[in-house]
Amino acid sequence: MTNIDFTADDVRKSLFNFSVPMMLFSILDYIGMFVALGWLLAMTELQQLPATFRIAVASVSLLEALFSGLLAAVYVYANQAFGRKDHEQARYLLNFGFGVAVVIAVVIAVTGRFCTQYLISIFGVEPLVKEQVLSYLNVYWYGYLFVIVHLYGGLLARMAGAVSVIRRFKIVTFVSSVLLCPAFIWLAARVGVGALEASAAALMVSRIAGLLVLRRDMVRHEVFPFRLGIDFVPRRLFKQWGELVRLGGAETLNSFSLSLSFYLLFLLFSFYEPGTLEAVTVTQYVTGFFQTVLMSAIATIIPFTAQNAGGRKLANIKVGVRWMASGTFVLAALPMIPFILLAPYFIHFFVADPDIAARAISYVRITSIPWAVLMASFPFLFAIIGLGDTRGTLLLTIWSMYLCNLVPVIVIRMAFGGSLTLAAYAESVSDVLIFVGFYLYYVRKEKGLEREWAGEREAEATPDTGKLAGAL
Repeated sequence: MTNIDFTADDVRKSLFNFSVPMMLFSILDYIGMFVALGWLLAMTELQQLPATFRIAVASVSLLEALFSGLLAAVYVYANQAFGRKDHEQARYLLNFGFGVAVVIAVVIAVTGRFCTQYLISIFGVEPLVKEQVLSYLNVYWYGYLFVIVHLYGGLLARMAGAVSVIRRFKIVTFVSSVLLCPAFIWLAARVGVGALEASAAALMVSRIAGLLVLRRDMVRHEVFPFRLGIDFVPRRLFKQWGELVRLGGAETLNSFSLSLSFYLLFLLFSFYEPGTLEAVTVTQYVTGFFQTVLMSAIATIIPFTAQNAGGRKLANIKVGVRWMASGTFVLAALPMIPFILLAPYFIHFFVADPDIAARAISYVRITSIPWAVLMASFPFLFAIIGLGDTRGTLLLTIWSMYLCNLVPVIVIRMAFGGSLTLAAYAESVSDVLIFVGFYLYYVRKEKGLEREWAGEREAEATPDTGKLAGAL
């Protein structure tokens, strides 16, 4: 087993060797999001498919945000145990995580099966789109267990630093999806089944294919030096259940707040001048791709920080988090330069009105570099999550999702009016404020851990005077 050890002292080498492949694999993930959409557009005459999939994803994401926080917390504590080489506890927590994943999948699938029609009823789209969303999700929910377990299995391979395992896992999932989706759609047309239902079934089968490859690697100990199973019972082997539940609640609030704050942000921008939403959307089409790629690398900070916290290696955490933040800023800022320069040549494909297009270009120029600053803030947030800091996770969620993301937009709109240019400055101010808050809190947490862990080392080094006296 030649996996990357996140607790090794050569921090930059470990993170680099893991992050670069993760960014490449994320391109597969990004393309994979559009496989079903592309095949349906090519092989059927269904209408408004982009809106259909956008609403379907929004509905699923909302339910996931409500229920998946506990699984994220189990993952953090499993990483901490793995980092201090407590394989017995790590194995138990990972097995318990599988149990949590199964329970969450059943709850989300049942809730979604009966609530989807109410979730999509609030969208202002044609009845045809709503019918298509229902057709797709009605099949999707039946196989949702494989989606959750597939996601959790990928996290475990990431936790182990198993690059070769992740490569096989993702390639098999992607290739099977590309091949099965058109085959299922073609077969469905001949047996009288809907194409959307067939594409959902193909997605599930592709997830099963990836899981079978991952299971083979786990059995061969290519992921962990121990075998995994499933456990539903909280046991005394792990004693921090209260902290775990609190972190799970914080993660739930964080995930839900992300979805809610973006919804409110778009709602507020709808009260700015015409063209504001178009400018925001065009910018996010471009930044969304780079964000997906970068996040695949940045997310490594969660297992990296958790494992080094378990091993009490604060020096590694200091180096790794700052290295990831500075590297993220550079990699985010570099593509923004050609984006700014080339925006006048492609903006008209998205915005027909010349006046609105001109303001949209101004929006791109103002917000692109601050967006890179925003991306550089995520390593600090993920480090706080990896450290299991419940209070910090909650505070930074409130700071970023509401105080920074929404307040500048509201204040500028009320004080100066709703011009698109002012909207750009409001978003830029938000991005910078988020970075400042995340960085300052992280530095404060770092200093606190330095004192705390130094105290632990002193306590361990101090001899037990009572036992010493008895021995004498």
